[in-house]
Amino acid sequence: MTALQDEIAQLLREYQAKTGKLLKIGTVESATGGRISDKITNVPGSSDYYKGSIVSYSNEAKTEIVGVKKQTLKKHGAVSSETAIEMAKAGRKLLKLDVCISDTGIAGPTGATPGKPVGLFYLGISAKDTNMAKEHHFQGNREQNKQKSTEMALTLLKEYLQNRLSEVADSTLEEKHVVTCFLEHGGKILILRRSSRVSTYRRRWAGVSGYIETNDIDQAFTEISEETELYKKDLKLLKQGKPLEIIDKNLSRKWIVHPFLFHVKAPEKIKTDWEHTEVKWIKPGQLKKYETVPGLTKTLARVIK
Repeated sequence: MTALQDEIAQLLREYQAKTGKLLKIGTVESATGGRISDKITNVPGSSDYYKGSIVSYSNEAKTEIVGVKKQTLKKHGAVSSETAIEMAKAGRKLLKLDVCISDTGIAGPTGATPGKPVGLFYLGISAKDTNMAKEHHFQGNREQNKQKSTEMALTLLKEYLQNRLSEVADSTLEEKHVVTCFLEHGGKILILRRSSRVSTYRRRWAGVSGYIETNDIDQAFTEISEETELYKKDLKLLKQGKPLEIIDKNLSRKWIVHPFLFHVKAPEKIKTDWEHTEVKWIKPGQLKKYETVPGLTKTLARVIK
């Protein structure tokens, strides 16, 4: 079973792939004491989207650090939906987040007051399109209540991200122009395995690629230098293929791929960056054996017969 924090990471990457924006998240915690933050940061690469947390355990911390109104605490109490919402709203502003989640509750075994029993928690969330809190009643001991509230806070974040992702318009395909560069030496081509930190097609094999920001040939040299530390003097352009369209309905995107084939004079100079975890030199006919980005075999065919 996939952990909630891993599902959250995947949803954030999917949203980034569809919109080009990686949402920044964080927490303002009370009764959980930092457990929500700990779970989120257990995911490798979480530093890409997680900005931080404020653990406001005392009422003084809630008002003086976070910015919860003293009147709110006086009127509704620290354990209330109003306080949870103010915690999330203030945390979103302080930490410059897109989405902030909060918790406040009575973990037990003491702390209950009339109308507010042990196990009562309020979990809040704040984003540009929502400010709300959910009430929960847990029935365990102190440890179990803290664990369950952490789980439900992550569930709240997950559900919000799912809803936001579903609202992304996907009826019209977004068109993106990219270069894909194949590097050749000794009759073999270089393929690179994309890391888990890239926004699309993680852990799949690809050529050297990137969005076109200038013109295709200049972008080809730019991507090669960034991803392999090879420069014009290290390369010889063998062929520039005709652009082709690759449709990815999952991303609601139409890729316009501009293919290139370069001869590498000194392959031992290649040094990859964070975008890739592994490289291989293979014969062109072997490409179909690998799990690649969409249309890579067709793209290669444009520059190699």
